[in-house]
Amino acid sequence: MNPYDFARIDWSRPPERRKPVWHHRLFGAGLPRLYSGRLELRLTARTPIFIAAYSLAAAGKAIKDPKKPVPFIQDRTGHYIIPGTSLKGLLRSLVETLGNGCLTLFDGNYEQEKTGERGRYKAVYKDKVRPEFLHCQDDTHLCIACRIFGSLKEHKRESIFMGKVNIGDAQADPETVALYKPMYTQPLVEPKPHHRAFYLDEQERYIAGRKFYFHHDPDREPLQASGYVYFTRAEPANRYIHPLDYDTVFYARLDFTNLERDELGALLLAIVLEEGMCHKIGYAKPLGLGSIALEPLRLELIDYARRYSFSARGQDGREQLQGEALAQFIDELVEEFKREHLQRLAMEDLRRIWRWPPDPDVEYYYPDKAGWFDLPENARKRIAETRDSA
Repeated sequence: MNPYDFARIDWSRPPERRKPVWHHRLFGAGLPRLYSGRLELRLTARTPIFIAAYSLAAAGKAIKDPKKPVPFIQDRTGHYIIPGTSLKGLLRSLVETLGNGCLTLFDGNYEQEKTGERGRYKAVYKDKVRPEFLHCQDDTHLCIACRIFGSLKEHKRESIFMGKVNIGDAQADPETVALYKPMYTQPLVEPKPHHRAFYLDEQERYIAGRKFYFHHDPDREPLQASGYVYFTRAEPANRYIHPLDYDTVFYARLDFTNLERDELGALLLAIVLEEGMCHKIGYAKPLGLGSIALEPLRLELIDYARRYSFSARGQDGREQLQGEALAQFIDELVEEFKREHLQRLAMEDLRRIWRWPPDPDVEYYYPDKAGWFDLPENARKRIAETRDSA
């Protein structure tokens, strides 16, 4: 079956945009309670996981030693890490998806024609998104994702809003680190948005949604090749990599400031998801790598209104939560957010795509053998019809 599917967008519900609480407003008259603090997280690899130490595009163009695999990224101290930027991108995409945020990364045109003529594309989808869903333009009217993670509109310096969440690199626990065997990936084909049956809804009125990759059965090995694969170019179409193995554990810290209650609820939902779901991150997700479990361990809340008020002199306004108290706090905010703000169509789809454990009877691979996408009989086939494609 095709290795990805889409979480649908409810086009009848444009993103709710409002003025964010600015960073310097820790408390004051007329403001709701604001949440600041830090959250410690544990991340556990459920399948092999890989994040390259350097650009894989560069690796393909200049392979100095074809027998040496691309290593997993490490910090200056030699610890394996998941970069904080990768984690932030993962959580932002989930807040946008489940919290009905704007389409930050939508470009409108895809797959430029290789004719030498600029501005010609195979997939022209500018009219396949309602204008109300496009990236936020005004820093006084921001969707929930832009209020949490920030908004930077290119060429508009006056429309910059710095995010209120910072995530450090997740550092691997050395006692849990195990290297998976080096592997040649199967070629990772370029996206084909021109295949309208996948990328648009059934009526071809709107884009199909936001793309997510299925989890693969952890009892199966990731999809691999026996060596380098060459098509028409001089550089190989696949990569030789050295992932970390199952059960490698990472620890990370997330700091947040001035989040409103619904914003913190959205962030916590993006972290914990629902029972029976698992996240996906890193390289070669279509081949079965990158399934991870996120687990909140400890939460420190800082009440600046109490900390800096005259009547509370001598109190630091800190509250520590872990164990059952942490679980209850998270459940309360997440359930409240889901009742009032959840994008239910998207969650319905994401439950199916990110189900854990995944269906052991389904094999995921690109249906591109013998030019599957180019065959006329496949032009109208939906993703669900690829389950038995060869």
